[in-house]
Amino acid sequence: MKAENPLPNDWTLSDGHGYILNRDRSHAAASRLNLQYYLWKSALGYNIHPSILRSLPPSPLIADVACGTCLWLIDVSHQHPTAHLDGFDLDLRQAPHKNWLPQNINVHYCDILADVPDPAVAKYDYIHTRLLVLVVRDQDPKPVLRNLYQMLKPGGYLQWDELDTVNACVRKVSPTLKTPALDQLREWSWAEGRHDWTVRLADFLTEEGFVDVKTDFVKEGEELARAFVEQHLLTAEEFAEGLVKVGQREAAGKYFRLVGEAEEESVRGAALCVPRVVCVARKPL
Repeated sequence: MKAENPLPNDWTLSDGHGYILNRDRSHAAASRLNLQYYLWKSALGYNIHPSILRSLPPSPLIADVACGTCLWLIDVSHQHPTAHLDGFDLDLRQAPHKNWLPQNINVHYCDILADVPDPAVAKYDYIHTRLLVLVVRDQDPKPVLRNLYQMLKPGGYLQWDELDTVNACVRKVSPTLKTPALDQLREWSWAEGRHDWTVRLADFLTEEGFVDVKTDFVKEGEELARAFVEQHLLTAEEFAEGLVKVGQREAAGKYFRLVGEAEEESVRGAALCVPRVVCVARKPL
């Protein structure tokens, strides 16, 4: 099947509507986030970057900002039972009930773009955050970085995991394979440069006073390509559902059709591959 009627290739359809994903179908969104967590762990091979892990104290204070369904926190709590872990998110409905969380995990409401509450200032040995690409405004992560900087102890570490839409590509088992739908979804994910700031995250960190800044660019192996494309299609489908809720029904219908066509292309041996950016840094002593 051929993808027709090219769509606006960025996220401007959602402008003015806040976070467009997870509208009224939080169970489906949570399932996507859980799948996403396991795929990222398989691709990266770790939760805490090895360069940070070996530098943490025996009982570190750890924060996960934008903790979502808390799977990262839960996994880290099992790996490091002496750690104290705090999860922060603007919406805690996807988190497990507090009675079901390990005893060393607490979750808190937090707007990462608002002022840092006093109890969280200079508290943490290590902060992890992932996929704030739809939270950062105007391609400027500095307001978020300033708050994360405030939350770290002197000498504390930051790990920020993001998507590299600049180098997204469509992987094929044969160069002759036609993939018009996946090609359109690649353009949609790139969003005409709207998310290009992620590959320059190290520069922003340095400008905000962090030191020992390092960036890893991580692609998934071919064996994970099909699983990742399914996760990307779930994201695009969730985006379309969000468009319905804000009155963009015609555009939403096109995205739903595009997802179906892209799925057919993936069956034939094609996948949308969006690499990961892992940026680590330290707050000076």
